Amino acid sequence: MTPQVAIVKCRDYQQPAVDRAVRESIDLLGGMGQFVQPGQKVLLKVNLLSATTPERGIVTHPAVVEAMVRLVQEAGGNPLIADSPGASVPYTEGGLKRTYKASGLMEVAQRTGAVLNWDTSYEEVAHPEGFLVKRLEVIKPVLEADVVISMPKLKTHVLTTFTGATKILFGVVPGIAKAVLHARMRNVTHFALMLLDVTTLVKPALVLMDAIVGMEGDGPSAGHLRDVGVILASRDSVALDAVATSIVGFDPLKVPTLREAATRGLWTGKVDDIEMLGASTAEVLVPDFQPPSTRSREDVTLYTPFITNYFGPLITNHFTLRPVPQRGRCIACGDCVVGCPQQVITIVDSLAVIDYGGCIRCYCCHELCTEGAIDLERSWLGSLVHRISGGRW
Repeated sequence: MTPQVAIVKCRDYQQPAVDRAVRESIDLLGGMGQFVQPGQKVLLKVNLLSATTPERGIVTHPAVVEAMVRLVQEAGGNPLIADSPGASVPYTEGGLKRTYKASGLMEVAQRTGAVLNWDTSYEEVAHPEGFLVKRLEVIKPVLEADVVISMPKLKTHVLTTFTGATKILFGVVPGIAKAVLHARMRNVTHFALMLLDVTTLVKPALVLMDAIVGMEGDGPSAGHLRDVGVILASRDSVALDAVATSIVGFDPLKVPTLREAATRGLWTGKVDDIEMLGASTAEVLVPDFQPPSTRSREDVTLYTPFITNYFGPLITNHFTLRPVPQRGRCIACGDCVVGCPQQVITIVDSLAVIDYGGCIRCYCCHELCTEGAIDLERSWLGSLVHRISGGRW
């Protein structure tokens, strides 16, 4: 079947406009009755990276979640809102409460009667079809749901270039297990393959992307907000990401997850093979959308085993961006210490200090810092080569 992606324009987060756009996007796919039947448990897997307000553009906007809740209820489904936030937010009732409150989802639940997930248990499940990951720890609400609806936000990502329908499903992995996978999948290609394994395990029935306001630059938390003005919907996570990246002017095959998805046959690698419903990508194209500063990292991680084994430390130290905590912005909260999969960050004299000898450049610290206190910087040698190469490195 030809994958379909619905594209509907939506200028802002005013609830009536969002309700219209979300309904229209799903109607283009056949209506909510195609995905939800009366009495079913429907998990709305939102993006709750950190306990931040909607205005910061880091989490799925509550207006979009509310629109989806009401459509699920109209179809007779029972919506449950859930996510396992980033490693800086403990996957505990207290951590979830703080995140739900900050993100505006507590109010959504109060207005609509939707249920917020408080179950922090998880199970290890088998995934025989996985390419790299054959067993995976998954939060219990995913396993108990009849239907999973994924609700990502359009953002860049300093590790994977883009975070969307595929990357959001990493949130079904409980907090501590995320750090373990980051430590195991040091190569960005391996990390992308792992994300595809998670996607093929969860198999969301519907994906709806909040792309009204996106994030460019060094996302998913420290980038700059950018008006995109659309809602995207699809049955296919990979197809939706391919269309979303095209809208912001990225070559989908330079996004690790989409490149590896094409290699694995999860899509053809050609956006023209995806059927657009509603608006066309040309109508909603966003010019000069800024990629993350780490985009050249892929050039480093794809070297041959010989070069990696013998020159890996030199390459890592000089030709990848280093996360550098900044005095004056760092508040010594310790979120980066908790979230570092290598446990190489400590607090010294009220400042986060990173042992770069053990740093694997996963950028979890940069991603999780709610203060935007960790900059990505080049070494002197890396800066020199970057200038000589005209920005190629």
